[in-house]
Amino acid sequence: MIMCSHLSTFCGDEKKVEIGQQRNLLIALGLLIVIVNVAILFIVIPGVSYRLASFYNQDLYSDGYNQLAANLAEGNGYRFYPDTARTLMREPGYPIFLAGLLLVFGNSFAVVKLANMCLALTAAWLMTPIARKLSPSRALTVLPSLLFLFHPGILIAESRGGVEILFTLLIVLFMLTLYRAIDKGRWWDYAISGAVLGLAVLVRSTPILFPICLLAYFMSVGRLSTPKCAICRNMAVMVAAISIVISPWVIRNYLLTRQFVPTASVLGVSAHAGQYICMHRADDKVWVLLDREAAVERGKLAHQLGYRFKEDDLYYQVFYSSEDEMKFSRYLLNRVVNEYERSPLLCARCIGYNLFNIWFAGKTWESTRASLLVQLPYLIFGIAGAVLCVKRGQAKVIGPMVLLTTYVVAVYVPILAQARYSVPLIPLLSILASTVFVELRRKVVTVSRYWRSPLSPTRSEQ
Repeated sequence: MIMCSHLSTFCGDEKKVEIGQQRNLLIALGLLIVIVNVAILFIVIPGVSYRLASFYNQDLYSDGYNQLAANLAEGNGYRFYPDTARTLMREPGYPIFLAGLLLVFGNSFAVVKLANMCLALTAAWLMTPIARKLSPSRALTVLPSLLFLFHPGILIAESRGGVEILFTLLIVLFMLTLYRAIDKGRWWDYAISGAVLGLAVLVRSTPILFPICLLAYFMSVGRLSTPKCAICRNMAVMVAAISIVISPWVIRNYLLTRQFVPTASVLGVSAHAGQYICMHRADDKVWVLLDREAAVERGKLAHQLGYRFKEDDLYYQVFYSSEDEMKFSRYLLNRVVNEYERSPLLCARCIGYNLFNIWFAGKTWESTRASLLVQLPYLIFGIAGAVLCVKRGQAKVIGPMVLLTTYVVAVYVPILAQARYSVPLIPLLSILASTVFVELRRKVVTVSRYWRSPLSPTRSEQ
C-alpha cells in the first residue's frame, strides 16, 4: 500500500513536471512568435517596401479610415473632411477604433501596426479551441496559428491601416462563440454570438445576412437533434442581439437620411467598380489602373447628375449632402443591375472573374502572381482538410466554418473582389489545412513505429 502511494505520488509529480515543461515551451514559442512578428513588421517589410510599391499601402492608411478617425477625434463628427457631409460610406467600427488610438497615443503609425499585431495574436490564440474540436492532437494547438500569423497576406494587413485584421479577429471570435452556442444550446449563448457578429457588422457589413444561412443550415442539418422551434428561437435571439448592437448606427443613419440603412452606403460604388474592371480587363491594364479609371467615370457621372462633391478626392466622391451620397450609390447600383439584366453573360463572366479575384487578385500582375503562390497551397490543403473531416464523420463540426467561407465568397463575387477581401477567411483555411498535416504526421509516425517494431517483416527475417 505504501509503495503504491509513493508510486502514485511520483507519477503525479512527473505529470506536473511534464505539464509545466509544455507550458514553458508554449510560452517560449509565443515570445519567439512575437519577436519574429515585430521584426517582420518593423524591419523586413519596410526594408523590401520598394518592391511592394505603394499599392499595398504598407505604413499607410487605406480607404480614408484615418480621415474619419481624425475628424472623430477632433470633434468634427463622422465625415471625411470637416467641410463635407456626415458620411455613411464606411462602417464606423474601425474608424472609432483608430480614433481611440489617436486620442490615447497620438498620431503614430507604429502604434497602429502594434495594435494590428496584438489583434492578430489574439485571433491566433482564439483559433486554438476551434482547431481542437477537430483533433486532440497537440499539433493543432500551434500549427493553425502559425499558418495564420505568418501568411504573407496577414503580415501585409498588419503593416497597413486597414480594416482586415480587426474584422478577422471578430470573425474568429464569432466562430468560437457560435461553436459554444451550438454545444450548449442555450439562448443566451446565441445572444452573445449575435452580439459579436453585430460588432463584426459594424466593422464590415459583409456578414449581416449570415444568420439566414445559419437558419437554413440548422434546419437541414441540425433538425434531428434540435427541435425546429428551438432553432427558430435561437436564430431570433441572435438577430435581436445583432440589431441591438448596430442600432446606434442605424438610428444615426435614419436621422441623417430618413432611410433604414443598416450597412455602409458603398455598395453602389463597389458594384460599379467591379463591373467596370470586369468589362475592361481585356484592355491589358493592371487592376489598380482599371480601378482608378472606374473612379474617374463615377466622378463624371456625378457631375452629369448635378451632385456636389469634393473635387480633390481622387477615388471616392465625397458629397456635401448625406442624401446625395445615398442617391448616387442607389443610382450606381441600379445602373449595374440594369447592365447585367441586359447582358446575363456579362454577369456570369464577372462572377467567374471575381471567384478568381477574391483569392488571388492583387493590384498589379506581380502581386497577383505572388498571391497565387501563397494562396493556392492554403486553398488546396484547406479543401483537402474539409474532405478529410467529412470522411472522418466531422461534417457537422466543420459545417459552420465551411458555411461562413462560402457565404463570404458568395457576397463578394457578384459585386467586387480582390485578394485582401479573403484575409478574414485565412484562419478558417489554416485550421482546415492543419488537419491534413496532422493526419500525414500521424501516418508517418505509425509507419515508423511499425518498421521499428520487433514484429515487423524485416525484423522477423533477421
